[in-house]
Amino acid sequence: MRRFVLVAASALAMACASHAPSSTPTPATPPPAPPGAPPPPPAAAQAVRLGPSALRYLMHQVVHIDQEFQGTRQPLDFGLRIFFKVTITGPADTIGYPTTVTIDSIIPDSGTTVPMGINVTAAKGLSFIGRLTPVGKFREQVASDSVAAQALSPLVGRFKNFFPRLPVAGVTLGASWTDTTTESDRAAGNVTVTSINRSRALAWDDRLGARVLRLEVLSDFTIKGGGEQAGQPFEVAGNGVRAGVDYIAVDGRYMGGESRDSTNLTISLPIQAMTIPRTQVSRTTVTVLP
Repeated sequence: MRRFVLVAASALAMACASHAPSSTPTPATPPPAPPGAPPPPPAAAQAVRLGPSALRYLMHQVVHIDQEFQGTRQPLDFGLRIFFKVTITGPADTIGYPTTVTIDSIIPDSGTTVPMGINVTAAKGLSFIGRLTPVGKFREQVASDSVAAQALSPLVGRFKNFFPRLPVAGVTLGASWTDTTTESDRAAGNVTVTSINRSRALAWDDRLGARVLRLEVLSDFTIKGGGEQAGQPFEVAGNGVRAGVDYIAVDGRYMGGESRDSTNLTISLPIQAMTIPRTQVSRTTVTVLP
């Protein structure tokens, strides 16, 4: 699934400061017709593309961080559940489909402390209006509240990478492709994340009553940049791997997915002449809600 380095970014900034049947009887005669055969899977050559939909999602992220600071090991675990609605309307224009993402709530897991003390109640009703491009980029965004959007960007990343990345012409069963993405994450300074993503359309599947194409994504990514936190400059560099699956329905709906990131980072504090090694593992699951 689409790979929010979002919670990773917030944790970066944190470190430098120290994701019934009917009851009606059936007639005896005539006998009921036998159930029809399930519809055949779409033809292998049928291209699937993202398209109009109106769906509610739950994104659950669980993050484990292990770092060493001044000779002391500092483990940290936290989880967040983000409830939101995505409305994609047609027809598409030259940029893409008009798209609105509206957050209902962000709820920390039991026992979790929200990173950086972010006020998650500010997320309620926050919306992002933009365009969903044919390749799955959510661009040209305007937030309903720019101040709240900036404060929450370490957690939601403006949903820039929520949708799976696809070829311009759509994806067919058996297809494989590689794309490279570069994103500047300013939630924790000026950090650039570059990913090389290798994707395959593995099989037709059934998910929540829909016929879906299952996509597998394997990524290698690098993180590099720096900034200032609490008046202290920092630099960060690292790399990681990501593995995930996404599901896209025949009619263009994104039906969720899951992914796992593993990252190795080094955070440098030049003034203190100090480096902080860190490993981080995050798991993200996106579920379509009723």
